[in-house]
Amino acid sequence: MIQKTLSLKRSRPGRGQFDAGGELAKLAVAQRRLVPKAAPQVPGYRLAFAYRPAYIATGDYCDFFVRGGGRLATFIGDGSGHGPAASMLMATMRTIFRTHPGLHADPGRTLTDVGRMFHEVVPSELFMTGVYLLLEGGDTVSWASAGQDPPVRINPLGQVATVDSTPVRTPLGVLSGETYPTVRWHLQPGERLFLFTDGLVEARNSSGDAFGRVRLRHSLAELSYRPLEKMVDEILKKAKEHAEGADFEDDFSIVAIERMDEV
Repeated sequence: MIQKTLSLKRSRPGRGQFDAGGELAKLAVAQRRLVPKAAPQVPGYRLAFAYRPAYIATGDYCDFFVRGGGRLATFIGDGSGHGPAASMLMATMRTIFRTHPGLHADPGRTLTDVGRMFHEVVPSELFMTGVYLLLEGGDTVSWASAGQDPPVRINPLGQVATVDSTPVRTPLGVLSGETYPTVRWHLQPGERLFLFTDGLVEARNSSGDAFGRVRLRHSLAELSYRPLEKMVDEILKKAKEHAEGADFEDDFSIVAIERMDEV
């Protein structure tokens, strides 16, 4: 994406002129360094990760955090807007998560505290949606959502559970005093979770038809027999084919998790 954008630059700026394209490219390079290159390894689980910026600078933020006892948490979020303004939200959220280790607690409590801090430092009209999920150990996972789709749950037979959006609260930054409940699930061996930001389901074709949540759920059921990484790759391929080869209009991130036979 960076190379494609840079190819549009026709000439170097004159002395004293501001090179907007060049500065945005530098921002993109710096921002990519803030994003994990791959999902970490966790005993008893398999993880897959995909990150697709639609612009030079992205508002999507995905990260992994090693917790006490070898547990792992992940946050996947989407900042409002596009371009440099959205990238500021991404960098701000990463700074909060990375410089305040005490925030990493029960998922609901984590988002409550993060949301309060985020609200204090960003303009009132800006916000970020997100899901924070914790592999608690054994077969237990817990999560909380701030204005974003809950994790999609796929059982070993390929059946996709009905989504319950009741626990979803407002995006981070909207309300200073918002509290977020924690949801706990017990996963059976072979069960999968699929986390994503809106850019995936909002991919549109030339007729304006979005890829959509229904098509995503059908695709996840259809591809449940594939290895986890292949399933993610095929979902990306299906979304791209639906968009008829056009570039995605919005950033999107994916985290897929599978419980193995032993945890």
